[in-house]
Amino acid sequence: MRVKICGLTRAEDAQRAQELGAWALGFIFYPKSKRYIAPEAAAGIIAGLKTQAVGVFVNQMFAAPSIAQQAGLKGIQLHGDETPEDCERLREDFDGIIIKAFRPLSENDLNAIGDYRNIVDYALLDSGARGQYGGTGETFDWGLAKKAARFGLPLILAGGISAENIRTAEAEVNPFAADLSSGVESEPGIKDKAKLDALFGALGRS
Repeated sequence: MRVKICGLTRAEDAQRAQELGAWALGFIFYPKSKRYIAPEAAAGIIAGLKTQAVGVFVNQMFAAPSIAQQAGLKGIQLHGDETPEDCERLREDFDGIIIKAFRPLSENDLNAIGDYRNIVDYALLDSGARGQYGGTGETFDWGLAKKAARFGLPLILAGGISAENIRTAEAEVNPFAADLSSGVESEPGIKDKAKLDALFGALGRS
């Protein structure tokens, strides 16, 4: 299973995640996030990386392509209320991977994923909380995650994953990738080297 480390704000954390074998590194460009990073600061970090960088945006369709170019992103993660039509328009201005995040609370909520099939590359499943677009640290309902596989989009599992439960998540859900932020932090935006090492160690990659 691949690992995406998200909410990066420091070059040393990004470098360590890359050394440990992260599949992707996430940078949040949503100004209201506790893990926000300015595009120019992200560009300085990304310039020294080989691992693909993914930018996280929340209802920022107009800004996303220009920030992607400025920062050197290989992927865009849409974490807001973006429609399938929004994603199709994004394809016209961006040729990297597109991840659409979903925060389903019930099995009926999963049906929205099917609307994005053949439009986006991955569906990310995260825990929902009132007034927040992810990053809650709450564990996602893995039973729902297993049911989401029927829509045919590769799944990225987020929400409350850490070194302690990542192998269980892999065994129960078998997602394409796991996405972690708070599970490897000492505080928002600051990654904990020991937690990063433990996470990849749990996957046999330390």
